This record gives sequence, C-alpha cells and structure tokens, in this order.
Amino acid sequence: MTVTDVHAEHTTTEHQHGASCGHETVQHGDHVDYVHDGHKHAVHGEHYDEH
Repeated sequence: MTVTDVHAEHTTTEHQHGASCGHETVQHGDHVDYVHDGHKHAVHGEHYDEH
C-alpha cells in the first residue's frame, strides 16, 4: 500500500492571509499556516499550498 499526498494550491488573489485576516495561525517550522475550512494554507510564492 502507498500513501499519496494531496497538494492543492490557491492563489493569493482569492484571499490575502495575514495578521488581520481573522484566521487562526499555527507556526509550522520556518513559516506560518493559516487555518480555515478544516485545513491549513501556507504562503508559497504567489500562491498558497494546502497542508
């Protein structure tokens, strides 16, 4: 059996995460994840990676 990681991307034009966006933040190594809709987003260049 193998495990497949799902890697969805969302553009920064869909929503701007930041200090005043209202989403919970979680420190994740060298970056911050933003929690919403049951999953986490992390800034990656011009888009967000879904964790």
